[in-house]
Amino acid sequence: MKGIIVKQYGGSDVLEYADLPDPIPDESQVLIEVHGASVNYADVKARKGDYHLGRSLPVIPGLDVAGVVLDVGSEVSLIKPGDHVIAFPVAGSYAEQVIASHSLTFVVPKSVDLIVAAATTLTAGTATHMLKNLARIQDSESLLVHTAAGGVGSTAVKVAKALGVKRIYGSIGSSWKESHVKKMGAIGVVDYNSETYSQDIKLLTGESGVDVILNPLGGSTIERDLDCLAPYGRLVVFGELKKQAGKLLQNALYPANKTIIGSSFGHYRKYRPDIVRETMAAVIQMLVDKQIDMSVDTCFSLQQASQAQQLLEDRKALGKVVLVPESFFERNGKKKADELLDLQNSA
Repeated sequence: MKGIIVKQYGGSDVLEYADLPDPIPDESQVLIEVHGASVNYADVKARKGDYHLGRSLPVIPGLDVAGVVLDVGSEVSLIKPGDHVIAFPVAGSYAEQVIASHSLTFVVPKSVDLIVAAATTLTAGTATHMLKNLARIQDSESLLVHTAAGGVGSTAVKVAKALGVKRIYGSIGSSWKESHVKKMGAIGVVDYNSETYSQDIKLLTGESGVDVILNPLGGSTIERDLDCLAPYGRLVVFGELKKQAGKLLQNALYPANKTIIGSSFGHYRKYRPDIVRETMAAVIQMLVDKQIDMSVDTCFSLQQASQAQQLLEDRKALGKVVLVPESFFERNGKKKADELLDLQNSA
């Protein structure tokens, strides 16, 4: 089969399109024909050797996938060949076929478009887990989503809306993304690069601050977030895009009962798959009910993985980027290929 392999850490040019061994599932695994694999910022970090759950080289990149089941192991009973599924593969998703544990493979109704499902799997799982399980956000509360135009950020805005949250604010790093974030449902937008964004949030909220913040940035944004976090508020940190060190004053938390929560959805997938199954059941239901309509910025063919990751790394994507194997186009014809790849021209 064809797929992407990384043999050395580096820039997007280290992504090599190559012939790879056909995967063979064991008794508890599922073999999946890939229809779409999303491109996530964690893939970029892994390519650079900077992902906290990264695997040893050589490695197939990618964390999530949507496709059709080809075969199942002898111990798998609830999933069968022909099922449409989303999954977190054992060894990467940038390939024509992947294997996944049955515990991290989830059947989706055939009414759900698999490209949309591919764009949804990791980001919606991450956002839903943070908002429902960790922050336990209520529909009466307010929310600030950092990097709200990106994959997890834009999904978090949509998941929050599906959960009934009405006061949603977003942060962006480029002004041209503001209209997009407001169109998704944010009632106010700030620039996370500004040293005064916490004051801007307080101004937007009548000095009350926000109840929940989702932060993949880290660094000095932690102190600014605590400044605009309301009493009893929850700050969920799930990344460190900004590497500079931050300072946390010892009185920043306890006087107003504020909480900082660390979140790694990948860690839950590895050690608490039962909780992940509950989260993904909620995600699938939101997809079926059309409560979340994923924005697919661009579809690239699998051999264009370098371009796809570079688009994400350059912060030029609005929403999700999805890789589609060439074999998918061969099975579905030129019309489907044109429909998907035309997304590159409309992005």
